[in-house]
Amino acid sequence: MNQLKAIEENAELVINGVGRMCGVQLDYDEKSVEWLDGYIERNRKDFDEETVEKMTNILGSFLGECIRRNFGGEWKISENGFGIIFDSKNAVYPFAKTEKHLRNGSEDSIVGLYKMIPVVFNK
Repeated sequence: MNQLKAIEENAELVINGVGRMCGVQLDYDEKSVEWLDGYIERNRKDFDEETVEKMTNILGSFLGECIRRNFGGEWKISENGFGIIFDSKNAVYPFAKTEKHLRNGSEDSIVGLYKMIPVVFNK
């Protein structure tokens, strides 16, 4: 399976799996990113290393798809890793940010990244 297909499937897993399991209607929007931010905070301390790695891929895919669908950009690999590239000077790295939030807590909030994009990148 190619990486873009895996990202799409992981993002849908958040909507159809995590969202339904928690009784929440999720979509690719800011409100859902805010909910996911809280979900990470409520659960991250219970995650072992293997779960952090899996959740980084699944939740990072969802965060990235929310960013791509609302602000543009494309999934690409750069020297900094796999991320959403807006142009030659602007990019964000949803997997890296998700992992930081899972490991460090709200000081590395995913919603902070999401809300920063239209301000910094004029999207």
